[in-house]
Amino acid sequence: MTESFAAARLPVRLTINPRQRQPPSVDLLAWIHRQPEYRPVVRQAGGGGGRPGFSDAVIIAVLAQGLLPGLFNLLQSWVDQQRTEASIRIQTGDTEVELQVSGRTDSARLLAQATEALRAAREPGPDTARELGAGAAREPGADAVD
Repeated sequence: MTESFAAARLPVRLTINPRQRQPPSVDLLAWIHRQPEYRPVVRQAGGGGGRPGFSDAVIIAVLAQGLLPGLFNLLQSWVDQQRTEASIRIQTGDTEVELQVSGRTDSARLLAQATEALRAAREPGPDTARELGAGAAREPGADAVD
């Protein structure tokens, strides 16, 4: 089994915080659940308590990394359709990376940033790998498409 195949099977926990100024025409969870493979692994987070400026519609997903491309495509299409933004906090093991999604985000680049940040954080070494992964993911304009 190759290392990339093994990594694609590792579980990832995502916390998705959609930023909404007005009620969406289609709820993000309903949008994601249009694809049956995400129904059992993506759910509404209990309790709300989101950060200021974010809705209480926080979504939790625990899935294999191999399902990330499809989930990122769904999230990107929802963000584009709603003309809004979202924040994704990705956790695997002790590693946590936060990425921002806007109408200018390329879902393929988002996946590449998440994969690279998670890979760097899994490599043995000081805690700087975690910081480097989060910094690279948050670099201004890094996820924008010209």
